[in-house]
Amino acid sequence: MNQQKKIIAVLLCAVFFLSACSSDKVPKPTVWGRFQEPFKSVELSPDSGIDEITIVWQKNLPGDSLNRYAQLAPAFTKNSVVAATPSGNIRSIELASSEINWATNLDSSISFAVGVGGKIAVVGHSNGYVTALNIDTGDIKWTSAIKYQISAIPAVSMDAVVIRTSDGRIIGLDPHDGNQRWILETERPRLTMQGDSQPTLQQDIMLIGLGNGKLIVGNSITGRLDWEIYIGNIGGRNDIDRINDVDSPPILNGSTAYAAAFRGYIKSINMNSAETIWETQYSTRLPMSLGKKNIYAVSDLGELAAFDIETGAIAWNQDMFRGHGMSPPVTIDGRVLVGDSKGRLHSLDPLSGQLIDTQELFSGAVLAIIENGQSAAVYTSQNELALIDIQN
Repeated sequence: MNQQKKIIAVLLCAVFFLSACSSDKVPKPTVWGRFQEPFKSVELSPDSGIDEITIVWQKNLPGDSLNRYAQLAPAFTKNSVVAATPSGNIRSIELASSEINWATNLDSSISFAVGVGGKIAVVGHSNGYVTALNIDTGDIKWTSAIKYQISAIPAVSMDAVVIRTSDGRIIGLDPHDGNQRWILETERPRLTMQGDSQPTLQQDIMLIGLGNGKLIVGNSITGRLDWEIYIGNIGGRNDIDRINDVDSPPILNGSTAYAAAFRGYIKSINMNSAETIWETQYSTRLPMSLGKKNIYAVSDLGELAAFDIETGAIAWNQDMFRGHGMSPPVTIDGRVLVGDSKGRLHSLDPLSGQLIDTQELFSGAVLAIIENGQSAAVYTSQNELALIDIQN
């Protein structure tokens, strides 16, 4: 497939998942990997023969499997992992023993989850409500009526809960009672990709990627905006050309932020000066992962690439994953770990990109992988939740 055909295929893929901000229709079914499916898959190279990916434990969570649009990812607490299913089932599972700490079944379906911070876990419902649960007991702490269609996993910190809606609103809630503190109305293009990125919160700082290609930075407690910067391309001949959503959640590392846009750039930004340190043209909608020397991203073609965090230069690119419906990558224990739509996990050397191990472990597509430094939690489209270790 030549480059022109690739671009056309990406645009056709985008059209299927466009959402107008005025639309009240129920979102179409999809998983992250489907944004890569228009491309013919490439045969995977053999791995090194080393079996290093290990399932510590696995749970099949109750309820209907993922059969509609949703953003569902587990979240780590200090000693547990919390996960939710579309049917409204939420579980907290102890990492060491795999015992269920608590199980809460909500009456309303869940579309966006889980946000964890402080003493609460927060989920967004398809009916525009947000529910917070006590992180230790699973008891409902509060429920808040947002009144608008939620479009991203809630962001939670000790001092704030930040909610995004499909019409461009950003709403700040008090984490103690769910009362609204502030609301921002942001510019929303006529056409955007469906769904938004989860805001990034650190202390009172918030970073949010918008559907118009901008990254905004402000205060999560007051809603004050401090500065903004374009991550996507500016301009375009028509609405489709101008689609450049910042759908990859920003990463904040000290005084440096990293952000990426669909059909835009990966940028490294100085948080003190709001100036670009480096930028590399790249197109992604999935969460990225920051390692010691590189930042890792999966492109719209499904290729996994590493970028030097100091210069933005491409350290390596694995195109063999193209068309396999790749999950977001994570870095754990000296490896890059990524999943695909066939339930496989792949481990790679972070410096060379060499494929070390591939194992088919799940019946569902791998939707999300999160890490806590030592282990990874994997969630699939069949409500499978597993804790993964790398034995290298």
